[in-house]
Amino acid sequence: MTERIYKEFNVHSARQLVESVTEAANTMYYVFSTKHRDFSGSTTPTPSASITNSVYQSYDEMIFGKLLTSNDISIAIENKSWANGTTYYPYDDQDTTMLDKDYYAVTSEGTDYHVWKVIDNNGNTASNSQPLYSDVSSSLGSLYIKSATDGYQWRFMYTIPQSKYTKFNANNYIPVVDHANASGNAINGALDAFVVTNSGNNYNEFANGSVVTGTNSTVFTVNSTSFTLNSANDFYNNCSIYFTSGLNIQGTYRKITDWDATSNTITVGTAISNTSNTDQEVTPDSTCGFEITPTLTIKGDGSNASARPIINQSTNTIANVEVLSRGEGYTYANITIEANNMATANLAAARAVIGPFGGHAADPKSELEARYVIISTDFANNEADNIQTDNDFRTVGLLKDPFYANVEITIDSPTTNFSVTETLNHNTSGGQGVISFANSTILRLSNAYGMFNPGANVTGVTSSATANVVSMKVNAQDTRSNTHFFQQTVKFNHVMVTSNNFVEDEKVTEATTDANGFVYASNSSVTQLSEVRGTFDATNNYIVTGGTSSETARFSNTIQPDLVRGSGEVLLLKNVEAISRSNTNTETIKLVIKF
Repeated sequence: MTERIYKEFNVHSARQLVESVTEAANTMYYVFSTKHRDFSGSTTPTPSASITNSVYQSYDEMIFGKLLTSNDISIAIENKSWANGTTYYPYDDQDTTMLDKDYYAVTSEGTDYHVWKVIDNNGNTASNSQPLYSDVSSSLGSLYIKSATDGYQWRFMYTIPQSKYTKFNANNYIPVVDHANASGNAINGALDAFVVTNSGNNYNEFANGSVVTGTNSTVFTVNSTSFTLNSANDFYNNCSIYFTSGLNIQGTYRKITDWDATSNTITVGTAISNTSNTDQEVTPDSTCGFEITPTLTIKGDGSNASARPIINQSTNTIANVEVLSRGEGYTYANITIEANNMATANLAAARAVIGPFGGHAADPKSELEARYVIISTDFANNEADNIQTDNDFRTVGLLKDPFYANVEITIDSPTTNFSVTETLNHNTSGGQGVISFANSTILRLSNAYGMFNPGANVTGVTSSATANVVSMKVNAQDTRSNTHFFQQTVKFNHVMVTSNNFVEDEKVTEATTDANGFVYASNSSVTQLSEVRGTFDATNNYIVTGGTSSETARFSNTIQPDLVRGSGEVLLLKNVEAISRSNTNTETIKLVIKF
């Protein structure tokens, strides 16, 4: 048994993470800070993969966290900035190594950034002309740009506004942004390019020139001042004529059914018509230029695609294929190249490159292998007194669906009594918790999850009691009013016995109980600890001593951390150089997740 996991699985995983944040019944993710004490050793270590580190130690050292919103997360791709002299590779539905190549490029123009997919790279040459968004308009055709300088053809994918680029540009990754014009004009099953798989030989049917006069829309005489037209009757039969100018028929491509070498007269099988009005037949005249090449025929399940082979006149081989009309609806296309030279010993062959399902730019996330997720959020000073600004931190992490330990809800208009130990549901937000205390105005919850927004109803699962939410506290011992943030240090009110406060990061110990912890912050009235071991007795005036400062204090009134220790799932940890906090600083946290 063999198997292959395709890129779509990675893209799907990235999409699911983003959707879990942005959908209505969203998952609660928090970016948190942890570890205010120095790492052991002289370098910043890679976080340990152990359960002890990801669960227990993370919670022991945790300081605060902030809820992710839909504005803080984006699916992303690698930032392949366009660079002069780089060879970019065209999209190819049969190239198994395409995703390992530079098949798209990112350009900067004005204040914005633009993403382009390569359709044709002019025979694997280096690009020396940046595609310009200023050449793009709302018309479908202009979403494809062909450079006259390097011969590259690009398909515009989307634009990243400067503000979004600044927020989510991280470690050479950039966000994917929806672009209605680019995706709305995608063509499913278009044939945007062809690959010559066998160039053949002895193709000498090329000719060019101009029309002398026309008899009607299917018969006309021609001449050439730069090329000697073949003197054998029927030589150009089964080849095709392509008009390069005149009478609004340029781009018209018709199969030749008869060549009269005596009078240089060409007969085509289908009437020539105005390209702007195909019902209007046109008789070619002397303003009309032409080229003759072999005929390329497309047979598949789509419609309206056409192309012509281009001859290398030095080798009489098929050099490449020029797309005349992309068509639509193809899932397969068989290609034949036909000419009248029966001496051709080695017939040329080509295959069509079929665009992605939905067409180019229909789904940039899939087409550009968006298997990355960027999380970008700010710790803005104290976030209105919701997070701490003391000390520093050395690790950031991502925490999924933690439980709050002691949420307090103020209610009014209860229909009946709520029951202790029953589950309480917030009828709008999906918030939930277990009632630990209840009266007619106050409900306290343990293992609380989600939001308890004022103005909506709550319901007791067992009692069926309902009430209106008036307000809430994230911690019954604190005044903070929502679960957008959490604080995880243990706080003690204290009276200093000696004259100075405890110092940051030192270990303090209550000798009587042997309880100990490390100081995150300490002032004249409050000490915050992390990595607490044992239980400090805040009722009997036991002495707490600083191991470095030798300062002493008596603790009173313990405020426990907001979260239930060990609840939720720590999904990611990233160690960084120490980042100091203050009431005037904002730290931008960017996390890149690769699937």
